[in-house]
Amino acid sequence: MTFEQQVLASFMGTTFGFIFSIILFLITWAIKSYADRKTLRKHLKREFEYDISLLQEWIAEFDKIIRKITANDHEVFNIFRYTFFQRTFMQEAFRSGLMYNSLNNEQISNLNNILLHCDVGIEQYINGTIHEWKIEQKPQQEALRQIEFETEELRKYQKHLKEILVILA
Repeated sequence: MTFEQQVLASFMGTTFGFIFSIILFLITWAIKSYADRKTLRKHLKREFEYDISLLQEWIAEFDKIIRKITANDHEVFNIFRYTFFQRTFMQEAFRSGLMYNSLNNEQISNLNNILLHCDVGIEQYINGTIHEWKIEQKPQQEALRQIEFETEELRKYQKHLKEILVILA
C-alpha cells in the first residue's frame, strides 16, 4: 500500500468514525429525550392526581366550616396549608414546553390561576379569615361569603385539573 493510499484510508476511516459517533450521539440523545418526556408525563400525572385529591380534602373541610359558621359554632380548628399544593413537575413541564404543546391558551391560563391561588398569600388570607371569625372580629355573613367563595374557587380548580389530566394522560 502506498503512502497516499494509507493517508486516504486513514482519512476515510476517521471521517466515517466521526460521522458514526455523531449519529450515535443523536440517536442516544433522542432516546434519552423520549424517556425523559415519558417520565415527566408520568410524574406530572401523579402530581395532578395528588393535587386533585388535596383540593377535594380542602373542599370537604370548607364544607364543614360553612356548616359551623352557619350554626355560629366557633369551634373551628382547621389550618389550611396551600403550600402543600405540588407544582414541581408542572413547572418542569412548562420549562420543557410540554404544557405549551399539550394545552390551549385557556387551559394554560386556568393552570396559571391555580398555581397563583394555591400559594402562601391565599393560605394566610383564608386562615386569617377563619381566625377573625373565630374571635368574632369578622361578621358571620362576611366570613360565610368568603369561605363559600373559596370553596367554589377550589371546585372550579379541581374541575380544571381533571380536564387537563385527561389531556395529559
